[in-house]
Amino acid sequence: MHAMTQDWKQHWKNRKRRISRRIELARLRRIRKKQTPRYACCKNCGTTLEGMYCHRCGQYALDSEQPFWKYVRQYFENVYQFDTKIGRTLWYMFTRPGFLTAEFNAGKINSYVHPFRLYMCISVVFFTFFFMAAGSMMGKINAFSDGNLTPALVNRMEREGAKPDTTVYLYHAAQLAEVLQLRYHVEDPARYLSYQLVDQPYGLARATLPRLLYDSCLVSVPLADADWKHICSVRRLEKPDIENWRDGIDHGPENLQAILSFPIDSLHTRTAAGQDSLVLRPSTVYDWGKDLGDEQQILSNDLFSNSIMGQLSKWTPLYLMFLLPFFAVLLKLFYRKKRMPYMWHFVHATHLNTVFLVLLPVPLVPMFLYGVDSLMAARDVLDPLRLNLLRAAVAFFPVGMFLYMLVSFHTVYRQGWGKTLLKALLFIGAFTLSAVFIGCVLLLWLLVIVGEDFDFII
Repeated sequence: MHAMTQDWKQHWKNRKRRISRRIELARLRRIRKKQTPRYACCKNCGTTLEGMYCHRCGQYALDSEQPFWKYVRQYFENVYQFDTKIGRTLWYMFTRPGFLTAEFNAGKINSYVHPFRLYMCISVVFFTFFFMAAGSMMGKINAFSDGNLTPALVNRMEREGAKPDTTVYLYHAAQLAEVLQLRYHVEDPARYLSYQLVDQPYGLARATLPRLLYDSCLVSVPLADADWKHICSVRRLEKPDIENWRDGIDHGPENLQAILSFPIDSLHTRTAAGQDSLVLRPSTVYDWGKDLGDEQQILSNDLFSNSIMGQLSKWTPLYLMFLLPFFAVLLKLFYRKKRMPYMWHFVHATHLNTVFLVLLPVPLVPMFLYGVDSLMAARDVLDPLRLNLLRAAVAFFPVGMFLYMLVSFHTVYRQGWGKTLLKALLFIGAFTLSAVFIGCVLLLWLLVIVGEDFDFII
C-alpha cells in the first residue's frame, strides 16, 4: 500500500513537472518571437525603435495603413488583452485551480490576462445578459394573484371538460391566462380562454370563456373612460384600419376586430329644446379579480418593478466589486501566519470571483428557461425530466464552487488537505453570512429609496 501511494505521488509529481516545462517553453517561444515595425523611428517622439514599442514614450508601432479588422483586434488586445492569452488563461483557470494565482504571485504576470481586467470583462458580459433576462421575467410577477379563482373551480372545469362558449369584454384577460397556466398547472389555457386585446396588454379584451367561469368568477365593472374614448374614436372612422388610427402602440387586426365587435346601445332622449338626441352607451364589461387593482395601480407596480431592476443593474456590479477587497481581507485573516502581502490575497479573490461569475449561469440559464415559473408559482409546473435537470444544475453550482475553492486554497497556501478543508468550510460560512447581511441591508435601503418615489410603504 505504501509503495502504491509513493508511485501515485511520483506520477503526479512528474505530470506537474511536464506541464511546468511546457508552460516555460511556450513562454520562451513568445519571448523569442521577432516582431519588427515597418518604420525605424517612433512617429510620436522620434526615438529609434528596438521592438514594437518605443522604450521612451511607450507608443505602439502602429501601421496606419493596416486593414480595419486589425484596428479592432488591437483594441481588444490592448484594452482586454484578448489575444492568445485569453484561451490559455481560461484553460488554466478551470483545469488547475489556484495555478494562475501562484503564477501571478511568482511574478509571471505577462503570460496571462491580468486578473482584474479579466474579472471586469466577464462581469460586464454576465450582468448585461443577466439583467436582460431578469427584466423580461419581471412582467410575470403580477400574474400571481388568484382573484376570484379557486382550486375547486379549476378542478371542476377540468372534470366537466368545460368549453369556451361565452363571449364578454373582460379586463386582465392575459393575466387570467397566466394564472391558469402558472398557478393551476393548466398546460394549454387557450382551451379555456381565448381573447383579443382592445388596446393595452393588461387592459380590456374581447374574451371567450366557459360559462362556469363566467358565472363563478366574473364581476361587472365600469368601463374606463380612456377605453371608451378609444373605442369611439376608432369606430367613427369611415374605413377603420390599423394604419389610420395608430397612436404609438403596436396595434394589429385582432385589436381592430375587438373594437369593431364591441356592442354599443343607442338611446334616443329628448333635449331641452324638445328634439331627439342620440346617446351612445357602452356595453357591460367585466373583471375576474377581486384584488387586481385598476390600470393606474398596475402601471404603478410595473414602474416600481422597472425602477428596482434599473437600480439593481446599476448597484449589483458595484456591490460585487466591493466584496472583492472584503474577500481578500478574510483570506488574509484566515492565512495571517503565511505573512503574504495583501495584494496576493486580492489576486486570489479576483480569480475565485471570476470563476464564480463564469459558473453562475449553470443554474441561472435553466432557471430562466423553464424554472422561474416553478419557483414563483404555488406548485411545480415542470415535467419530471426538466425538474430534475433544474435541481441538478442548482445543486452543482454550490458543490462545484466549493470544490474549486478547496483545491485553489490547497494550491495557493500549500497546507494539508484536512486543514485546508476546515478553513474552507469556515471561510465560506463567514463570507456567505457577511455578504448576505450586507446585501440585505443594501436591498432594504434600495426598496425604501425607490418606494418613497412611488408612495409605497416598505
